[in-house]
Amino acid sequence: MTRPTRLIVSILVTCALGAVAVAQPAAGQIDPGEISQLEARRDQIIGELASLDVQLADASVAVDSLDALVIRRHIEIELIADRIAYTVDARREPAATRAEIALVGYTAGDPRGNALLTEIQYLEGNTTADTRSEFYGAVIDDADKRIAVIDAALISLRSDLAGARARLEATVADQGEAAATLTSLGEQRTALALELDDVKQRIVRLKALENHSVLTGLITLDDPNRPALAVKIDNVPAARPQSGINQADIVFVEEVEGGLTRLAVVFHSTGAKIVGPVRSMRTGDFDLLGQLNSPLFANSGGNRGARAALARSTLKDVGASSKPEGYYRNTSRKAPHNLYTNTFNLWTIGADLETSTPSPMFTFRAPNEAIHPTAKPVTGVTINYPRSRVEYSWNGTGWDRSQDGSPTVDTTGQRTSPTTVIVQFVDYGISAADAESPEAKSIGVGTAWVLTDGHVIEATWRRPELTAQTEYVDADGRPIPILPGRTWIELPRANGAVLR
Repeated sequence: MTRPTRLIVSILVTCALGAVAVAQPAAGQIDPGEISQLEARRDQIIGELASLDVQLADASVAVDSLDALVIRRHIEIELIADRIAYTVDARREPAATRAEIALVGYTAGDPRGNALLTEIQYLEGNTTADTRSEFYGAVIDDADKRIAVIDAALISLRSDLAGARARLEATVADQGEAAATLTSLGEQRTALALELDDVKQRIVRLKALENHSVLTGLITLDDPNRPALAVKIDNVPAARPQSGINQADIVFVEEVEGGLTRLAVVFHSTGAKIVGPVRSMRTGDFDLLGQLNSPLFANSGGNRGARAALARSTLKDVGASSKPEGYYRNTSRKAPHNLYTNTFNLWTIGADLETSTPSPMFTFRAPNEAIHPTAKPVTGVTINYPRSRVEYSWNGTGWDRSQDGSPTVDTTGQRTSPTTVIVQFVDYGISAADAESPEAKSIGVGTAWVLTDGHVIEATWRRPELTAQTEYVDADGRPIPILPGRTWIELPRANGAVLR
């Protein structure tokens, strides 16, 4: 290869890696838990509205009471003002009118009045008194006393007026505060009522979109017509914990070379924004996943023989080799355990491929339907692969998974506890693409254990051809119903598991 050619190849590789690194989650997906969240918010709003209605009633009473009190405060001030005016008028009488009358009588020298006064003085033995002067003084003294009383009353009334005005000002302030509270509560109620309408309408719209997943039997809001997406995920200790395993509808656990295991993680009813670490395909995948009706198949690649077998299979390749824009490297992990993807991006990337919606794989029990009559209570199961040990333990609602002595969790720390576990005993041949790679034989007939609802049901698995779904049936050939939920299917060799 010449130097210019090597340079061009280097640039192309750099661009491809750049495209992988910036892969972003697709938008517009519906959260399957949104209805329950909306219903909880609806109930919360109804409670808040009831509380606000009580507060509004109390605030309205307070405003009405303060409005009436403001009116009373104004009347109180008017009455005090009237009393002040009356008292001022009363002050004018002794200060002016009566004094003037007395003075007029004195200066006019009314002979009858003067004579009478003089006679009274003589009878009392006072022959030297100035009768007119004493009469004048008496009138003035009386007027001064009355004026003093009235002035004192005016001072008291002015104090009463100041107090009444202060009370009015405080009441008006309380009235404004109460009115503002009433307005604020009204605005809150209006906003909550509008939100409640929006929430109710959203619930109605989402419920109209509800579907039951063909692979889990659970309600889903995502597109029921999209294809299944199977992602090969590493399962060695260095790859754990993985991302996305708890969002998958079904997880197949296959033996690979060296006696280790690898996961084929199937998404349909829901997706995951982070899935990985993604690893390479095996030839056994094509038969195993063929029952999903031409699913999308995500992987990190494979040898020449595996790639040729993929091209001949019913699976639709959206692997990192053919669709690098759907993958990115997680720099916090070491290769080869650092390749990740996003299911929503892969569904978008594979939208133009010829795929089909998966057919139902299980029969699900109705809510009140009794468990299968041959079911036996168990606490769990232990599965032995050549170099890996898996345990499932019933926790009351699901089967807690452990591997090699450690709880199986995803990268968020969530425990992996599928609703149903199926132990499907299979034979392993040798892959035509790699003599060291075992190949699970998933077409045919064999024994299986169906672990559901704290019990085990001994079953037969049967799958006559590539495009048929695996059936798990009882001794009479009837499908065994399981609880709706996520399912993990372990594929050990014969005698590779023990019930507990």
